[in-house]
Amino acid sequence: MFRKTPSTASEHNQNRSTDDLRREYELIDRERAGGGTSVGPVADQNDIARELERRGEL
Repeated sequence: MFRKTPSTASEHNQNRSTDDLRREYELIDRERAGGGTSVGPVADQNDIARELERRGEL
């Protein structure tokens, strides 16, 4: 089942700069491209994407 709402941990993303969020998103993307499939980073990346989308940056 996929989450449709951000996790409570994603609230801290609102206080981070857009550049910081983009860098973290790209880092997780590189890890996933290298074969990383852990659920935690995937959920974090989804939360970052939601926040960037909310800001109109994605």
